[in-house]
Amino acid sequence: MSLKPTCKEVHRLVSEGLDRNLSLTERSRVQMHLLVCRACERFNGQMDLLRRAMRRYEVPVDPPSDEPPRN
Repeated sequence: MSLKPTCKEVHRLVSEGLDRNLSLTERSRVQMHLLVCRACERFNGQMDLLRRAMRRYEVPVDPPSDEPPRN
């Protein structure tokens, strides 16, 4: 792993960050890269917008019932 992350690595980490918490090292690498790369900053913003939109329109799931399904 090099000191300076590539755009490809940052895109991977930003995407993985949607599904899991990134480590402190991973978050730091992403943040440092975003300070100097406008394209990745834009990508991160787009992913954040999608994340917020999906949370807003999330459909709640009903808890399972012990009753058999009706026909």
